[in-house]
Amino acid sequence: MAIKSIMREKLLLILGCALLFACHKNNNQSGCGVQVCSDIFKQINVVFTDKAGQRIYVTQFSALNQRTNLPLVTKVNLGIPVAMTYSYLVADDSMRDQLSTGGDNVLVTATNSTTGQIKSTLFNISGGCNCHVQKLSGPDTVKFDQ
Repeated sequence: MAIKSIMREKLLLILGCALLFACHKNNNQSGCGVQVCSDIFKQINVVFTDKAGQRIYVTQFSALNQRTNLPLVTKVNLGIPVAMTYSYLVADDSMRDQLSTGGDNVLVTATNSTTGQIKSTLFNISGGCNCHVQKLSGPDTVKFDQ
């Protein structure tokens, strides 16, 4: 009975080591190494206002990573209708692999749905090997002047 117990402990130890090695190997395949990150899901949003400062609905919203010349695309659906919040998603943690660790310039463009005015602004956002996306620069609110 003692031999079975020792063999069971050895088997569990071997399986545990194999699991740790597999997890460590998967983290290194991304080139980011092993890091401890919080479970918080981060988002970077922008609000558009009219010339009176009231939140407005915009059309043709886009966030273009200027390094890759590709639009940022979220991999999650939070189920929040944009028209109800008037807050537009620029980047979230599901987009980290679309951004560099040091930060990329992201050109955000939108059209005022009432006046047709087009407004663009530049954000600098990091992702990559960081635990979360982070806005390094860029506005919280973009104001249309028409």
